[in-house]
Order: sequence, then structure tokens, then C-alpha cells
Amino acid sequence: MLIVELRRVDRLQALLRGPAPAMTMTLVVERLRKALRSEDRLASISDDQVCVILPRISHQSQAVLAAVKLLRALDRPIAYEGGTAVLRPCIGIATLPEHGFDPAQLLMAADVSRHIAATREEGYHVLQGEDSVETEVYRGLDLDLERAIRQAGEVEAATLVGIAERTGLIATLTFWVLKAALRQAAAWRSSGIDPQMSVNLSTAMLTDRELPALIDQGIKTWGIPADNLTLEIAESPMIADAERSMAILTRLSGVGLRISIDDFGSGYSSLGQLARLPIDELKIDRPFVAGMLDDPANRAVVRSAIGLGHHFGWRVVAEGVERPEIREALAGLGCDVAQGFLVSSPLPASVFQGWWAKNTARCSSPRSPCSRSCMGRRGSRRCSSSSSRSPTSCSPSLSAPSPTRCRRAA
Repeated sequence: MLIVELRRVDRLQALLRGPAPAMTMTLVVERLRKALRSEDRLASISDDQVCVILPRISHQSQAVLAAVKLLRALDRPIAYEGGTAVLRPCIGIATLPEHGFDPAQLLMAADVSRHIAATREEGYHVLQGEDSVETEVYRGLDLDLERAIRQAGEVEAATLVGIAERTGLIATLTFWVLKAALRQAAAWRSSGIDPQMSVNLSTAMLTDRELPALIDQGIKTWGIPADNLTLEIAESPMIADAERSMAILTRLSGVGLRISIDDFGSGYSSLGQLARLPIDELKIDRPFVAGMLDDPANRAVVRSAIGLGHHFGWRVVAEGVERPEIREALAGLGCDVAQGFLVSSPLPASVFQGWWAKNTARCSSPRSPCSRSCMGRRGSRRCSSSSSRSPTSCSPSLSAPSPTRCRRAA
């Protein structure tokens, strides 16, 4: 028994206006049938999985050869109206009697093999005795996330991200958020407003070699200028592959996307490492900002972060600004942008558009408080769609005549 998974179907649907999953699966099944023997059987078991039965296989090596043949059949791009799509299949292999006689046992073994194959360069795997997938993760891969969304009502974004990371769904969630952000940005542009959009990106995604190309395709599909999208990455020492992450960030920056270091001060990243990254923006973590008037140590951290960011030519954003006196103190230290509830509570997209129009007009007035606080540089308007935090606050630029920054719930 072989389970063939098409790992890029959800990404193509998330970012592109590509073929429907059913159409993609029809094309895939046609290719697989041509590569199989007349006695072999296959059936689609989901939008991205096909189960293949190979009778009269006398040795596991024959099953491996069949898997290699199927991978080659799917290696060529799939054409659809408007473009082509390259899928990344992986195949889990289970054989009888090594992995059981019961169909359910074989299906379970092939599915576990599929999970492992997804991490292998060759794209296939035969289940071995030492292989295992945590029962909780395997059985509840989608269940926890579904419960959180459907049963718990409003859920903190951090809760969703934690579930997604534990169950291996973080990539799917990230691309869903990217699609939502790009679709909303396109809708706003068509209605005459053009805020910049920011999306939080899990550090786990920085080892995904396809990420730059997929995002590039997405912004082109939705007609969004690359420099209108900022990717926010939390400061963290937990980057599994520093060199590959550096390469991914460089490619993302090369596409024209802006890169922001989020929650600066909460981690212990090497300053030397940060200096090497293609960063455009640095965001000071909320606790330091909130406590800067009461704790000299916090104020020193904020001052140092602002100086560091400006030394490297980065824009500096202060997170969690909720009091006017903190905003004034930040302006005195030369901070570029304040983000927080001082300007607005979280807003749904339908309400934000009216808020934007009202506040853009107000802040453009020569007599507005925003204009009187400007330092002579024109700032940017920005809306952030977060896949890793609780949603949204809007705040004024400390140095811009037209100063809004909005964090929108994903």
C-alpha cells in the first residue's frame, strides 16, 4: 500500500488563484494511472492524498521502485488556465506481511511512513521498526485546531499558533494568513486605500526553500507591490539552520519584501547575527515599552534599541503603546513609530476602512496632534495581519504627517 501526498496543494490554494483541489487531483490521478500496471488500483482519499494498492509485490524493493516511478510521473509541472503548478509529492510505503494483514493496519503504517517521507530528500519512505509518530500528534493532527476554531469562539492567535506548531500545521496556517492578508490588501486597494500589510512569520518557516517563490507568486497574483508587504519574525535563538535561514531572508528581501524583527529584547540573538540579516525594521518588545517610565532599566533598553536600529538604518517601532506620556517619551528618544491601543482597539476589516479614512483625514490636517508631533520625515501606513499574536491595535507614527499603523487579527 502506498499513500501519495501532494504537499503543495494547500499552498497553491492559499496563495494563488490556481486550480481547484478536485481539478488538481483529477490531473494527478490521470498521471498516476499511466505509470501503474493494469492490476494496480488507486483511489483519491482526500483533496491532497491518493491511496495506491500494488498486488503481487514480492519484496519491499519493488514497492520502492514503484514509488520512484510515481514520483517521476508527478515531477513535471501541472498546467492549468493561467499558469503552471509544481507539486511536491511524498509517498509512504507499507507492505504485507511486514506491517500487518489488516487493511487498517496497513493504512496506518503507510500514513506514518508518509509523515516521515515528507522530511526526506528522496520523497518516499518504507516504515521501519524504529519509526514512530507521537500518537497524540498523529490522531489529533487537525482535531485540536478545529476544536479551537469551531468550539471555543474567539481564540487568542498565540493559542492557534501553539496548536499549529505542535501538530505540524504551522505552514498551512501561515499560508492561510498570507492569503487572507493579500486578499484583504487587494480589496482595500480596489476601494481606494492602500495601507502596507505586515504578516508574522514563524521562524520554523525560515528553512522552507519554497517560501520566497510562493510569496512572490502570491503578491503577483493579487497585484500587491512587494514593498507593501512586511514579514515580521520574532527575535529568537531557535533558528534551526542559521545559514539556510539567512539565505531565505536574503531571497525574500530580494523579492522586494520588507523584513522586520519582532519582539526585540525578548530573545538573546547575537547582535553580529542580526547585523548580517537583511532587516528593514526593528520592533521593541511590549514589556520594555510599557515599563519605560517606571523602570530606568527598561528605559535604557528602549533607548539602546532605538540607537541600535538607527545605527543600522532600520526603522524602529515601539510595541504596546497605551499611554500618551509613553508616546511622548518615545518621540523624545527618536523612535519612529508607536504601535498600541493608544490609537485604537482591535478592528475588523469592515470597520477599519472607515477608521482609516477618518484618521487619515484628521492626521493630514496642519492642526492635528499627529502633524504637530512630526519630525519632518514621511512615514508609512501599515496594517499587520498576525499569525502568531493576539490581534490588533493601531497606532500613530511618531514622525509622519499621515501616521497610522494597524494590526489586524488573522
